[in-house]
Formats: sequence, structure tokens, C-alpha cells
Amino acid sequence: MSLLDSGAVYQDVTVYPQEKVTDEDGNPRTKPSSTGVAAKARFQPLMQSGTSARLQESDNEGFESQEVYSMRFPRGVFENLGPQSEIEWGLTAQGLPQRWAVFGFPARRNNSPATAHVSYQVERR
Repeated sequence: MSLLDSGAVYQDVTVYPQEKVTDEDGNPRTKPSSTGVAAKARFQPLMQSGTSARLQESDNEGFESQEVYSMRFPRGVFENLGPQSEIEWGLTAQGLPQRWAVFGFPARRNNSPATAHVSYQVERR
């Protein structure tokens, strides 16, 4: 048992793992699966750099905002999600699930057997 798993608050999510497909021209590419998999994940807010925050405000004049979280599954679950994966987590004001994109590749932390884990960054779509 990991020290990080005991007492952690995990929330329900639906994971759409990255899958390989062939486009109409015969080129291979990746996209989120159309079939979701139910899972549990833990989320923590991530801070944005000053540059990121300034670009966000200047690009959209403040009408859109960027939310970024660190997401971690219990150990042994989804340790290789690709950067085209997506998740559904939380609800919109209309009561619909919010779609989040996995940003980048997994971050593997192997400091000790008790605290080793894989985490991902997710951004709201």
C-alpha cells in the first residue's frame, strides 16, 4: 500500500484513453477513444506561470480562463495514458460532465516504494 493512497479522496471520472486510428488518407494518428472507462482519480490544482497567465488574459481578453490540475490514479491504474487522452470530471452549470484533456506525458515519481506514483496534467476543454 502506498502512503499516497491511504486516506486520499478519489473522485469518479470517465477516462477516454488515447487510441491509434488511420485517417481517410491512410495516415496513422491518435485520438481519444470513443468508449470511456470508469475510474477513480485524485486532483490537485496547479499554479500557472506568470507568462501563462498573461498570455491567457491577452489572447482572450479575460473571457475565457484556463484551469490546470494534477491528476493521479491509484497505483497500477492508467500508468500510460497518452497526450491525446481525455477525461470527464466535474459538472458544468447545466449539469453536464466537463471534458478535460490530458496535457503532455505522464510524470513518474519513483523516490521510494512507499511514495512512487504517476501523475498527469489535465486542462479543461
